[in-house]
Amino acid sequence: MFGPRALINLDAIADNWRMFARRAGGGQAAAVVKADAYGLGAAHVGPALADAGCTRFYVAWPIEGARLRDILGRAPEIAVFHGPTEDTLGAFEAHDLEPVLNSIPQVDLWLGSRLSKRRASLHLDTAMNRLGVPHVEWAEAAQKLPHPRRLLSHLACGDEFGHPLNAQQQARFAAARALWPEARRSFSATGGAYQGPGFTLEEIRPGIGLYGGGPNPADGDAPKPVLTLTAPVLQVRNVKAGETAGYGATWTAGKDCTLATVGLGYADGFLRAASNKGMGVIGGIKRPIVGRVSMDLIVVDVTGTNAKPGDEIEFVGPNMPLSEAAVSMGTIDYEFLTRLGSRVERVWSGAE
Repeated sequence: MFGPRALINLDAIADNWRMFARRAGGGQAAAVVKADAYGLGAAHVGPALADAGCTRFYVAWPIEGARLRDILGRAPEIAVFHGPTEDTLGAFEAHDLEPVLNSIPQVDLWLGSRLSKRRASLHLDTAMNRLGVPHVEWAEAAQKLPHPRRLLSHLACGDEFGHPLNAQQQARFAAARALWPEARRSFSATGGAYQGPGFTLEEIRPGIGLYGGGPNPADGDAPKPVLTLTAPVLQVRNVKAGETAGYGATWTAGKDCTLATVGLGYADGFLRAASNKGMGVIGGIKRPIVGRVSMDLIVVDVTGTNAKPGDEIEFVGPNMPLSEAAVSMGTIDYEFLTRLGSRVERVWSGAE
């Protein structure tokens, strides 16, 4: 009997990138593959995206960029969101990585190094107050780095169509054109890419949408589902009304029922917050998780089904959307994907 499995459809990931490439219009669609391609395996996802036509990739850390370079070879551009530090300049040089410079000190570090003639992008903060050069320092940054490879910013509320901050950030980023008139601009991730030409500009950087998550677009194609997460039934038992299940006896049977104990738990990234809230799918029918999610086990009410040990229960997939599973845990699909545990067997199909 196999344990929990994550079935990952590489053809769907490639199709999702092509959808974003169409949305980019005359611009470019890059691909964000940080955090091991959002937990789905950069060693498989990266080549699938490259074969689909993607030539530019983003990661968070230089070590991720180094690994991706080993996977993809010398041809693609690989940019590092967090930029360089004194002790990572060697990695940028050895693996031909492009820094995204987020502050005047990072600009100074890069320009003062032996890599100063290499390409570098610049990240401008347009009101998110996270990473990026603050607006009051843009003029200084333009003097020091007048010709960045890309000019980046990031929407704070890109997943919320019509949020007033989107228009404010758009206007501020447009004003940067006066300081960097020739720069190719990269403003939007998945949510912003759905908001039209004023947000797509010369490059978009889809991340979660490549993996079947994120907001639903108001029009046009939506991302295809990518992940199917299943786990096996280990045991089936009949329970009488009034009996409880799981740690803490947080669930009590209101009537006689049948329960299946399933080999999946928070050690696999299936959050304890799904206790008495989440759902599993067996025979195409959604059935409730009862009692607390424990480290290795979940209990599902399978009353009226023919569930037996060895059967697979679906927790994400065609019958259980990724976002719905995440909401049941009080989280978002980004966190759900990146928390998938190492003992969840990943099985890739297509595009290889």
